[in-house]
Order: sequence, then structure tokens, then C-alpha cells
Amino acid sequence: MRSDSEFYSRCLQVLEKSPLFGGLTKQSIDRMMQEFAWKTWPARLHLPAEQHELYFHIIISGRIEVGRNHPDTGRSVTMWLLGPGDGFDIITLLDGKYHDAIFVTLDNVETLVAPVDTVRQWLLNHPDFNRSFLPYLGRQMRYLENLSTDLVLHDTITRLARLILHYVDRDHLFDNQSHYPVALINDLPHDALARMIGSVRSVVNRHMQQLKKDGAVQFHRGFIAVKDLEMLVLHAGKALAELKKRHTRGG
Repeated sequence: MRSDSEFYSRCLQVLEKSPLFGGLTKQSIDRMMQEFAWKTWPARLHLPAEQHELYFHIIISGRIEVGRNHPDTGRSVTMWLLGPGDGFDIITLLDGKYHDAIFVTLDNVETLVAPVDTVRQWLLNHPDFNRSFLPYLGRQMRYLENLSTDLVLHDTITRLARLILHYVDRDHLFDNQSHYPVALINDLPHDALARMIGSVRSVVNRHMQQLKKDGAVQFHRGFIAVKDLEMLVLHAGKALAELKKRHTRGG
């Protein structure tokens, strides 16, 4: 992307806040930006496989759902929900092999895209980028670990509470306020939430009503927020003190 592009300044702002690029100097980001091209994708599009096999994308705006489908039953599970500043496909970037996953745009999406081979060279030649990349990779792996253990160890309402808790806006987590904003999933329909916890829409509907009845959340069409953080934490099977400790150390 040329520095005189009309999109350059906005893309640069997103990269500077991205967990993948936030630790780099502006000069390093500027040099790497020259290798990116800007692309747009309409909502509800299944991205062609070659896009995440041959190219690495950084999301500038919008959200992408990464999941797997069962070919016979049609059941599906969401492995990651990616938003601005996130990169994909991490797995193909690392091992260069086919990744049996489906990438679907939930909104109109803007991305910066560079060839996978170029980004692999960044990992070799830019120590600062590597230092940012490894914690980001660890965070994605930890999310998958939590998803797999939640599916085995916890009932559905606990998984739903833990999902909502994961997306509470961390900048306002322990402010004394009437409600706590929820990022990325706040306007998702219940069938999308169901895919994120390995369940179905009807079950999520029932559990959302229970969380609302207990005062943990408030919701209506296109909006979810946490009303009582302590009650949500209780449903999630967590301790509020431990959550505060993790928040303090950035966990």
C-alpha cells in the first residue's frame, strides 16, 4: 500500500493498536505496509480457500468467523471470531499446509493482505514482529484450549457465561457502572453464539433467558451487555477475585 493512499492513515492506526504490530516502531510498520494491498469483502461471504492458503490478512474493519462444519449433520463450531487487528490464517502461515476451516465474513470487511511467503520473511527478519507474533499465537492457542476443555468439562449455560465474560470490554471491566459493554459478540444472533459454544440456537435462547432472569445480562435483538458482573462470573464457575487478578496482570 502506498503511503499516499486514502486508506493508509486509517490502516496504520489499526496496525498500531494490533497485537501483531503494536510493539513495532512506526518506521517498521511503515516499511511493512508497503508490502500490503487493501481488499474489501461483502458480508456473509465464504472466503475462497486460496485467500487464506496463499495470503495472510490483517483485519482493518469488520469480523470474520473461523469454523468447521460436519459434512453429514451440518452442525458447526466456531473456533475463532476475529476482529480489527487480528490476522489470518495463522495455522497455514506456520506450517504451509491446507487448513480445513471455513472463513465467513459477518460484516462488510476490509483487510490488508500480503503473500504468506512475505510474512514468513518478516518473522525471520523482523525480531520485533516475531516478539509480537509469539504472544498473539499463544493467545489464540489458549483460546482453543479453553474451548476444547469447556466443551468437555462444563454444561452449556456455563460455557455461554464464560463466552460472554471473555468478550466483556476489558477497559471497563471493573468500573462501577450500570452495565458492562461486550465486544465483538454484542450483536450476534443466538445461532452464532451457539456455534461458539458447541450448542444449538434453542438451547442458547433458553440459557440467555435464564441469565437475564438472574440479572447477569441484559439483551434484546442486536444487543448484549453484562448487567451484573459478579452474577455472570458465578454462572461462569469463576471467582471474581481471580478475574480481577488476571485483569491486573493483563491475562
